[in-house]
Amino acid sequence: MELFRSYSFFTILSESIKLLPKNGKLMALIAIFSAVLSSCFVLLLNYSLQSLVTDMMVTAQQSFMPDPSSFDIPADPNSFPPSDPSSFMPKTSLITNLFARLLALQTAFVLAVSIISFFSSVSTILVSAVSYSSKTLSLKDLFSGIWTTWTRPLITSLYVSGLAIGYFVVVAMLAAPLLMYSSRVTFCVAVLLGITASILYLYLFVPWALAVVVSVVEGCYGMKALAKSAALVKGKRVQGFLLNVSLNVMILIIFEVYRVTLGHKGLMNATMYVLFLVSVASFAKIFIVAAYTVLYFHCKKHHGEEIELHERSFYQYAKLPTTQ
Repeated sequence: MELFRSYSFFTILSESIKLLPKNGKLMALIAIFSAVLSSCFVLLLNYSLQSLVTDMMVTAQQSFMPDPSSFDIPADPNSFPPSDPSSFMPKTSLITNLFARLLALQTAFVLAVSIISFFSSVSTILVSAVSYSSKTLSLKDLFSGIWTTWTRPLITSLYVSGLAIGYFVVVAMLAAPLLMYSSRVTFCVAVLLGITASILYLYLFVPWALAVVVSVVEGCYGMKALAKSAALVKGKRVQGFLLNVSLNVMILIIFEVYRVTLGHKGLMNATMYVLFLVSVASFAKIFIVAAYTVLYFHCKKHHGEEIELHERSFYQYAKLPTTQ
């Protein structure tokens, strides 16, 4: 029975691919905007890190080196200046300041990329929801939709992030005792635990990701959106799990092919590899969000619920049929 239900996973995947050309200009704009902005922040981070690491190395070197003037021999051998222990002490305040700047730089980068990812996801859900009903959407209406809906998926995304962080903290706590003992058996058990935890995460992530779609489409947020998505995904969770697995495997294959074919061209290729990784991740995120929007509509049809977006005056399209 589960195998039969999982067959509709291919239907969801096919409909997601066919959904992208509808309102294709907006989809392309969202994908390019996300990839370009993320790549710019990666380049900025790379440049800033190089400058900061250089400053840290110079400061550390100067901190541990004595003043060259201390080696000068005075005219009177009996008048050596008293040694100053502080001259040989590292300038901890400067080093601490550099580490604080490094932490602030990394935090700003993660925050910026998270904001880009969040708004690209909201935009993709809006465009996908309208495209699913075979309607068109203008750029002005898209901005209007983002402005009226972004707070709800933001709150839900914070809940989802909290759940994900809590999950990985629990997994890390379970794996830590195994890694404390350096034996082949404990290492194999830790690897097995990591693989199992990753598969379980892909299964648990289905209602979490669907909750963000629910927040945009239906207007609820937080725990209410999570509860709604958990109820909707019943009977369709296998499809969502297979969707996660297939897309993650596809991304890993793309990265591995790129690494094998172009990864031998030296250190200069490292930056290009990171930019390639960011670009692929940005485009993949667009497709994943669109696929989850299609999954949402399939879940609504599965439960015989009417499909109706929250802001009817904005979307201006009729209820979709619920017959399967």
